[in-house]
This record gives sequence, structure tokens and C-alpha cells, in this order.
Amino acid sequence: MPTERFYHLSEGKKKLIKEAAIKEFCRVPLEKASINKIVKNAAISRGSFYTYFSDKEDILEYIFEDLVLQVQSFCKTT
Repeated sequence: MPTERFYHLSEGKKKLIKEAAIKEFCRVPLEKASINKIVKNAAISRGSFYTYFSDKEDILEYIFEDLVLQVQSFCKTT
């Protein structure tokens, strides 16, 4: 899961990082996914990525957890 530092980013920056990771995971299988492409598309440094996540599996876990929360929220409103 993301570090506490990630949660202090602006919503826009968090969204940009998440979308860059989703784009990369849709492009290739997880084992071929490139952190370099994620950070390039998110306009952050590789060092910053590692202050937010431990590895690409970590950001993928965050994406799935965020998706579950969105689905739960949707279900509560319908």
C-alpha cells in the first residue's frame, strides 16, 4: 500500500500517478510493466515513485483497493 507521503499529495497528483500506472498495466503484463514509463507519464521522478510505493505490485494493489472502494461507494448510493 502507498506510504503516508502519497496520501499527502494533491488529489490531482494522486490521480495522475494512478492513471499512468493503469495505462502501463493495460499496455503490458505486470512482469513487463515499466516503472520508468509510469514515472514518465506521471511526470514524477523514479525516486519519488519509491517514496510512495515499494514496487509495481504495491501500486497495483493500491489501484485494486481504490476500485473496490469506488464500487462500494456506488453500491451505497444506488
